[in-house]
Amino acid sequence: MPQRLSFLGTSLPYPEARVVILGVPLERTTSWRGGQAQGPNALRAASDSVEFFSHHFRRDVRDARIADLGDLDPYRSVEEILAEEEAEVERILRDGKIPVVLGGEHTVVIPAVRAACKFGPLQVLALDAHSDLRDEYLGLKVCHATALRRARELVENLVVVGARSFFGPDLEEPCFAGPKDFAQKLRPDLPVWLSVDLDFLDPSLCPGVTNPEPGGLFWPDFLGILRELRRFRVLGMDLVELAPIWDPSGVSAVCAAKALLEAIAALWA
Repeated sequence: MPQRLSFLGTSLPYPEARVVILGVPLERTTSWRGGQAQGPNALRAASDSVEFFSHHFRRDVRDARIADLGDLDPYRSVEEILAEEEAEVERILRDGKIPVVLGGEHTVVIPAVRAACKFGPLQVLALDAHSDLRDEYLGLKVCHATALRRARELVENLVVVGARSFFGPDLEEPCFAGPKDFAQKLRPDLPVWLSVDLDFLDPSLCPGVTNPEPGGLFWPDFLGILRELRRFRVLGMDLVELAPIWDPSGVSAVCAAKALLEAIAALWA
């Protein structure tokens, strides 16, 4: 039988892992263009092209002991998928491991954060081109456009970096920060959940996302954010909204795989 795709080809058993990858290929509340259900496996396939060693952080990610659980079954109701994700993230954390959730749409941050909050007060650092702070969108309270609003209701502190698309009232929110000063808004006493919507990057670097927005951050900005984050305890992360069908070159998937590798190298290897 052919082996299923896994990040960096890992076949490490769950009991031996420190970092655990879980795919949640959710694509149900898309409001413009879709394709993010293909994101987790596109990232896994693209990881074949990157080295295990991060020269920026002088770490081999294999030292993080990565296991990949594959994807949750997406052919169910949104409620069932999100409930299973929450249970899986809770299990991973309870076992003393680091959960990494691959989306799918940004909605997957909500159950991940809900699970992490069961272990104590938490704060979220989100890298995102959009505020995602609407109370509801198209009649939905739980969707990609409300993801950070729902997350903020669960945590002690939310900081958003890279936002450049707003619906109006959200512009006055105090949670927005730049890549150079975001750490001043994070509380040193609280653990962090890192939420990475790939559209935070400039679309010239990563065009294969569902809602590209001009004027984004670049690779040195991202690496600088990871360096600053090393001062904090990061419990886990999600990486979402890769839509490979919008980038036939495959560069966006490689960018996503490299972003995940650098995050693991910086924070947990």
